[in-house]
Amino acid sequence: MLNHLLTALLNIQLSAAKSFNFSLKIVHRDSMESPLYPGNLTFEERIQRYIGFSEARASYLMSSISTHNISAMHPSANARPEVVPGNAAYLVKVGIGVLEDVYWLILDTGSDLTWIQCKPCLSCYDQVDPIYDPKFSDSFRKVSCTKETSCHPYYCDYGKCKYGINYGDGSSTSGYIAFEYFTFTTQNPQPFYFNMKFGCSSESRGNFERKTTGILGMNLAPISFMGQLGKQFFSNKFSYCLVDPNTVTHSYLKFGDDAYNGRPVQEFKKTPFVANLFSNNYYLDLQDISINGKRLNLPKDTFKIKGNGHGGCIIDSGTLITRLKYPVYIRVKDEFEAYFARYGIQRSFDGCGTSAALCFDLPSGFNAFPSMTYHFFGADLYVEPNHGFLITRSHFAPAITAGETDFTILGSWQQQNIRFIYDTDLRRLSFAPEECDKDNL
Repeated sequence: MLNHLLTALLNIQLSAAKSFNFSLKIVHRDSMESPLYPGNLTFEERIQRYIGFSEARASYLMSSISTHNISAMHPSANARPEVVPGNAAYLVKVGIGVLEDVYWLILDTGSDLTWIQCKPCLSCYDQVDPIYDPKFSDSFRKVSCTKETSCHPYYCDYGKCKYGINYGDGSSTSGYIAFEYFTFTTQNPQPFYFNMKFGCSSESRGNFERKTTGILGMNLAPISFMGQLGKQFFSNKFSYCLVDPNTVTHSYLKFGDDAYNGRPVQEFKKTPFVANLFSNNYYLDLQDISINGKRLNLPKDTFKIKGNGHGGCIIDSGTLITRLKYPVYIRVKDEFEAYFARYGIQRSFDGCGTSAALCFDLPSGFNAFPSMTYHFFGADLYVEPNHGFLITRSHFAPAITAGETDFTILGSWQQQNIRFIYDTDLRRLSFAPEECDKDNL
């Protein structure tokens, strides 16, 4: 009876696909709403935390580039510790199963497979929500297989599809590939039910983020949440508009036509995603950078993707602080130092609590912070001065750091108060300024 009801609901959704939208509330990991809330932090502690997470996140993204298979990770021997997707910056709450039990998942635009911890669990880490138990769900079913290719990119074992993911620090997750209904809030009384493939983890070992249930994979892979959503339904678009993580305000991840948040398409600048044969992350064609309107005139091949998949520029909501490849960072650092020197402002090598931050002393009353512009193919992304820096009463630092890898990551701090629309069908990114603290359903 229950399956018949769900089938009927699914048919209604399919018939109304062209006008159907849904949203997810997104919460920063350090928000008071988050199960990962760290409590009150000093400016120095916050800087250290943001840079540390961004370093680990960069190593994770780097480790996901493989010449063999994007789902089987082969990190380099130099990978930093905690190279796991748990270092991503934002969380979402998702209903799973027909009983609509709600779980905290890490929103990850750098992961493909969505997975959660499931019972029976041979080895599970602690989480806030009860571990999902498929025996109480009539809609849960494992994916069957008859040969290896039917489970691609995973594997077939005794007639069932299984997966195993090894991350850069030795952490791993493994279990079954299964179908289950995921539920999402809509503007209608009826929630949106989406029957999707996901990983049901019976074994999770290593440094995963405690208190969360798993990962919502949002990259360009066919198995990702967006890949499956686009295949089954109308929705090939999602958007977000990020607020200052230090505020109590939250915003929403919006899908379908609602991704534009009621605004005309013409208001948005557009730039295409760039294909990388070794990664399903969101790469952009970054051509140059300006500081306060002054172009750096970087060499044309600075941000090109190399033949081995390295290099390039990724936009990633999970990385907090923008990471520039080292030669570019030096150019940007020199420009900032020269700019602030005109105001008599000097570097502070211990004021931000870490040498990784480009820290400056903050004179009383100073507010002439420079802007930063990323010149993408066909579109310029202007980062307002108040969103380009981390500022306290006595010190400030640009929201950038030097990357040890040869690719660049546009981090979420510099994405504040801009609506970004990811179109996975047209393979392009659209963006326009917006007051993100006014974002609602």
